[in-house]
Amino acid sequence: MEYKPEFESLEKYYEAFWNCEVLDRIAASVTGVKKTSQNPFKGWLSPAGVITRPAEKTVELFEEHVRSVYYGGLAVPFFWPNLGPDAFSGFLGADIGLSEDSSSTSWADWKKNLLPCYESAFALSISGENPLYRKNMELLDIASERGENRYLVGVTDLHGGFDSLAVLRGGPDKAATDLFDHPEGVKKTLRLLFQAWRKVYEDYHHVVKDRQKGSITWLDIWAPGKMCALQNDFSCLVSPAMYRDFFLEGLLMEIDYLDYSIYHLDGREALQHLDALLEIPGLNAIQWVPGARFAGESIEKWFPLYKKIQDKKKSIILYPRPEEIDGVIENLKPEGLMIRTGCGSEEEARGLLKKLGW
Repeated sequence: MEYKPEFESLEKYYEAFWNCEVLDRIAASVTGVKKTSQNPFKGWLSPAGVITRPAEKTVELFEEHVRSVYYGGLAVPFFWPNLGPDAFSGFLGADIGLSEDSSSTSWADWKKNLLPCYESAFALSISGENPLYRKNMELLDIASERGENRYLVGVTDLHGGFDSLAVLRGGPDKAATDLFDHPEGVKKTLRLLFQAWRKVYEDYHHVVKDRQKGSITWLDIWAPGKMCALQNDFSCLVSPAMYRDFFLEGLLMEIDYLDYSIYHLDGREALQHLDALLEIPGLNAIQWVPGARFAGESIEKWFPLYKKIQDKKKSIILYPRPEEIDGVIENLKPEGLMIRTGCGSEEEARGLLKKLGW
């Protein structure tokens, strides 16, 4: 791979991570800014730009960014179509809002009720004529062709399941009451949404499978087979019993479809569902983030949580600041541990990796 020549020699470390094992050193992914570019350009990730500009231009901007970054350890350059967290709902017909003042995200228009009643759920499907889906596929086609033997190409962020159903029903308030008023309709629709989710992934896999080995997602983690980041942000608002009743079936279908899976557990409120996740044999890893209100907290605060996950033989990804890494190594098991961090310079990144045995 042009931008990561040693990639093949690192595959065994990724495989060890997915199997909750460790080889001769802790899995670490460290990036740094190259001396030749003090300001790596990340505009290629802006959903507003990705959706509105020509696809080839977005890929060119990504390649400009890649040349300015040092990818150390298990860090690997990869492109993915960042259309925003509601892209999957957009593929099903939801209108996506954009703003130049919010360059890192986009959002769906909840006022457009695409599912007025559950009897009409059978009509939900992914159409190749959908403009947003055409953009997604165009980006994948161009990036996979240009990136062959140079960098990897990942799947877009797929908020399927109930996160999407809440959009399609015209907002989370309506979807929430449906859990009581239309429980069977919700369950039936979630099964249909899984079929649509699977099609999106299949289309991605069809594009990249002959041009690269394995898959990668926005979580910046590679796997040697089909892999995706799974999540359910709405779950923060429901009880553990309701999570098991409504959402576990769809999650298990996603896990069974994939070769490798990692669950993006977002926010302290989502921790009420951790026990249910830890019971799933096929779930390989959990990536937990505490949320913006805990951004300034030391990672040490969450060591008991990470130890609980490790005790159930699930792999974890951590995002410590460089000065916190010693504490991570001292307190957590190396098996299935992935450390991801960024440094201000290539020199600093190389020094940190050397300290970690790379």
